[in-house]
Amino acid sequence: MKRQLHRRSDSLARHHALLVALSEDLALPLVQIKTGLELMQDANFAKPLARQQTRAMNLSVEAGFQLIEAYRLLLASDQLVSFDFQPVSIGAVLEEVAHGLTPFAQEYSTKLEVDIQGRLTPVLVHQPSLTAAMQALGFSLIRAQAAQSERAEYRLILGAHRTVDNVIAAGAFSDVQGLSDRSLRAAHSLVGQARQPLPSVPPGTASGILVADMLCANLWQPLRSAAHKSLGGLATTLPTSKQLQFV
Repeated sequence: MKRQLHRRSDSLARHHALLVALSEDLALPLVQIKTGLELMQDANFAKPLARQQTRAMNLSVEAGFQLIEAYRLLLASDQLVSFDFQPVSIGAVLEEVAHGLTPFAQEYSTKLEVDIQGRLTPVLVHQPSLTAAMQALGFSLIRAQAAQSERAEYRLILGAHRTVDNVIAAGAFSDVQGLSDRSLRAAHSLVGQARQPLPSVPPGTASGILVADMLCANLWQPLRSAAHKSLGGLATTLPTSKQLQFV
């Protein structure tokens, strides 16, 4: 009983700390929207610029909504055992995520690719949670690499491949610098205590990575640093549906 209470206390503390980081990261799109609206109130603001500003504000709102939805799924993860775990194609999941990320990637001059290496067996997961995790991770990496360096074009791969351990690794890969297993694990202890729990990534991007990491941990394995087609990134490993039948 004491052990259960202790685990529950740790979980509540973890979620409270993450909520602090989440609220700080959600403040950024609100500031962007406020600034855009102030600009559009200028009588001399041209219509083409107004359309561009409106598009940017809509994308900020969408990014905020996606992050909130991912966090809501994380809050429900205590009941994850009752969720429907079904065989799904990892390629179909990543294609769906890419479709949702495309307007955001275009706004940040990012070339978005889906790369599935080989014919992969379906994985048995809670699809909404996996989709939300990949979306949150994708949003964060798109923003992070654009803020870290100035380029004419960026690149983000949503990729999956079979590992040497015969499980499927799936994640997002980009030119974001400073993400590692060590920094990600350290970030969890800094959430709620440091304004930037992931100091290697720009403000406004850390909580999306942490939410994705915690969602993936509840599905099977937390995010780990990985590589795909010469790009570094973060990936989770997922068992195939056939494997999970024998667990």
